[in-house]
Amino acid sequence: MGSACGMMLGACAGQPSAPEASSATVRTEPSTTATTNPYAVPAVIDAAYVNRVLAWLDQFEGDIARHVMASRTLAPDDIARLKAIHASDGAFQVALDAYQFDIRSGFAGALPNPGNLKTVVIQMLSAKSSCVYVKVDRDYSAVASNPNPSLAGPQWVALRRLNPPVSPYNVTGWGYQLNGGAFGAKPTAPATDPCAPF
Repeated sequence: MGSACGMMLGACAGQPSAPEASSATVRTEPSTTATTNPYAVPAVIDAAYVNRVLAWLDQFEGDIARHVMASRTLAPDDIARLKAIHASDGAFQVALDAYQFDIRSGFAGALPNPGNLKTVVIQMLSAKSSCVYVKVDRDYSAVASNPNPSLAGPQWVALRRLNPPVSPYNVTGWGYQLNGGAFGAKPTAPATDPCAPF
């Protein structure tokens, strides 16, 4: 794979199963179903919340990547979906360049049936309701047979709140302001907090 935000992204985090009801419990009132948005911005943004958002983004981009790999082209819908998870034109362009590189290279290094990238927060660097900046670890083992060595080690991700959402595709309301680094380059920490202006 040729980029820090590489084409073959996506990680699925399983949801914990609901605890089983005790056989001694008797429900006397009708049950009400409460719908809770797991991506609603909490009062305190912590690593668990950011990991939940990143897992959704990894899965979403993994689905795009598998579709592009099967079709060997970027369809307009693929581009619309990709745009829906990017908060800046720069981050979107880096991702688009990575997809185009992978198509041209015939998906060299990709597993024949790629899974999902897994991104996990290792350090919260800044967090506010409009933008979150974190250092992450990324596991490419389900995506590439020989992951690009330049991607080993930490990467830096900034997620910016999309307001209004750019597309109904993105249920999290967050998009990448920064996603790992420049295309084809070893990820390095930005000189300044990419969330500072937001």
